Amino acid sequence: MLKFFNLNSIRSRMLSGFLFLTLIILLVGIVSVYMLNRVNGIADFHKLINQLQVHTLNLIKADNDFFDFESTNEKYFETHQSRFLDTRDSLVQIIKNEMEKVRNQMEENNYPFVEHVMRIDSIFSVYNYKFRELENLVFVRGYKDYGLEGEMRMHAHALEIPLYRTTVLFLRRNEKDFFLRHDTAYWQKFKEVSDMFMSVLKSKTPVNAELVSHLNAYTTTFRQRVELEKKIGLGSLAGVRNDLNNLTFAFGRHYFTLNELSGSLYVSIKQKASLFYVLTFTGAILFSILSGLWISKQLSAPIASLSKMANSVAADLSEPGALRPGNAADEIKVLASAYVSLIDQRNRQLRVIEEKSFLLKSHNDELDKLNTELDNFLYSTAHDLRSPLASLSGLIRLMKLENTQDNFNTYLEMMQRSIERQEDFISQIVSYSKNKKLDIHPESLDLKEMIENIFQDNEFVTGGAQIQKFVGYKNDAPFYSDRNRIQVIFNNLISNGIRYADFSKEEQIIEMKIWISEAEAVIEYSDNGVGIAAHHLEKIFDMFYRANVQSKGSGLGLFILREAVHKLQGQVSVESEEKVGTTFTIKLKNLVKPAKERAAIIDSRGQEVIELT
Repeated sequence: MLKFFNLNSIRSRMLSGFLFLTLIILLVGIVSVYMLNRVNGIADFHKLINQLQVHTLNLIKADNDFFDFESTNEKYFETHQSRFLDTRDSLVQIIKNEMEKVRNQMEENNYPFVEHVMRIDSIFSVYNYKFRELENLVFVRGYKDYGLEGEMRMHAHALEIPLYRTTVLFLRRNEKDFFLRHDTAYWQKFKEVSDMFMSVLKSKTPVNAELVSHLNAYTTTFRQRVELEKKIGLGSLAGVRNDLNNLTFAFGRHYFTLNELSGSLYVSIKQKASLFYVLTFTGAILFSILSGLWISKQLSAPIASLSKMANSVAADLSEPGALRPGNAADEIKVLASAYVSLIDQRNRQLRVIEEKSFLLKSHNDELDKLNTELDNFLYSTAHDLRSPLASLSGLIRLMKLENTQDNFNTYLEMMQRSIERQEDFISQIVSYSKNKKLDIHPESLDLKEMIENIFQDNEFVTGGAQIQKFVGYKNDAPFYSDRNRIQVIFNNLISNGIRYADFSKEEQIIEMKIWISEAEAVIEYSDNGVGIAAHHLEKIFDMFYRANVQSKGSGLGLFILREAVHKLQGQVSVESEEKVGTTFTIKLKNLVKPAKERAAIIDSRGQEVIELT
């Protein structure tokens, strides 16, 4: 046991420091739990009061919404159902549940708020009773064809015969004035006109019993309506409406008082807790500083010794055995031994890495040599194949001229097309080889003229003359790039556009737009050809990939185009829809020569036009 607490061990030193800190935390924690429970308790109670107040306000809002919307909603008077009443019922139940929670918390924590909470509960009960009374009065009052208003309208419409229309309109006017101004004087005027109207009806011979009945019913119903409006309240300071308003104000007063009291109690408890924490943590910090200084002193000495010895070994990794920790802590000795082993292992790995790096470099050199030989072979083979193909093409043309048998022309055409495809394939191979081998030679280029020349070169290609060609060009600066590679890019785009044009459409279009700035050129090529299926778009730039098995191309055109674009530090993207068309967007860096390089700039006609200084 004594050996375990030997302070020469890092573990024992760490353990002693940990025990000191644990003791401090334990003492602070015991007292903190009590203070925290008190603070959280009053905070939860205060929060519960706020929630209760919010739900009460929502209840009052739901009641106001009910009177604002449902008092003129025929559906409500037809079914006596309302979403506002449903919402109200839910809020009432929530308020009752939260009121029960408030009472329970007061009893558990002995909070001095019983009188105010009981007063709010009492007001809430009276408020609910008054609202139900008012809701019932509104329903009895009715709207349009429902309730008392519906009965009044029915009897009034029955009285509206041409002979008495003026009198009935006068009655209706007094009725509307009463509803508009809430003045019982209009009821008296209505009664006087009604009595006069009744005398007129009874003076007629024979007496129209139906009209007399309707007038009596109309007058009686209107009188009931007047009494009902008095109960509801002809103004905001009378009737049930006034009672609800007074109860609403009472809610506000008592909630405000309860919030003030709970807030004050919360602040008081929080201040006491804060004072305790300040005193406790001040003492804890002082104790931690003193104990930390002692522990750090005990720990830093052997670590500093190890660091010093490690630095000495780092100066000469070939002698890791020089690391001898002496009388350091047991853990330091183990660490020193592990460090020596690590240095030995590192030296061995470095030697292995050097050997493998040398081997990898030789393999890479051999691979570069093979790639160079392969490129030279492809370039040489392509040139060697062109001569016999050109001879074959010439012989076929002579055979066409001298042939007198028409059935041979078909075979000669097939041979000619095969040779042309082979020549195209060889041209693509040569372009690819040049793109890889040749350096970039920037020069000033007229892109619009280059495109127009390529259009002219393809006029006699099958279908080339039928296609409408458009070139849009905007240059804000001269454009410099490699002529041969730009020629390859444009030629592949345009030749593909002609080869895959959709001649089933009314017109075939190839359009190229070019924007040139000091930084780059943006080239947008678009056509309305056969398009490319979506599942082919990711692969069309792969070598020898053909989106159509019946394609006449070699599958190298777009691959070479992409390689040329990348060589010119550019980007290419494609969008296409089958049977609609294709759009290529190419961005090429403007390879402007520095001014310090005095060089002649050659235009597209091969003439010197400017000299940079």
